[in-house]
Amino acid sequence: MATILRQCERADYPGMWAVRYAVTENTLTPGRLNDEHMRIETEVSGRGWVVEVDSRIEAFAVGNAQTGNIWALFVHPDAEGRGYGQQLMSVMSEWLWSQGLQRLSLSTDPDSRGADFYRRNGWTALGLNQHGELCFEKNAPDAAP
Repeated sequence: MATILRQCERADYPGMWAVRYAVTENTLTPGRLNDEHMRIETEVSGRGWVVEVDSRIEAFAVGNAQTGNIWALFVHPDAEGRGYGQQLMSVMSEWLWSQGLQRLSLSTDPDSRGADFYRRNGWTALGLNQHGELCFEKNAPDAAP
């Protein structure tokens, strides 16, 4: 079983959307976002990564280098528990820090496993936004407190 973590390409979008629509928490209404949104986030304002296992996208992450927002971090339900989310978070965070950002942000459903994942990884919960999502932030490792 060949597992590859690499920067995403446009040809990966169908596989990334398949993962996004397969998740059972923090679900997305089909049609709300499209390939153009993905292109802007992965090619214009940020970068995306995929975990590919035997030519199938199992997980992906997208980070915005202009705002420091984690736009997406999703693992297919059949691939959970294999460390893919942790690997993606590490590679994405390191890249975002290398772009000179001092703070990263994200939001997720407050009662999701994702919220617990972010807490375990040193993210600070700030409270709910206007959409009822729990907002998190994380300072750069070398940022002043």
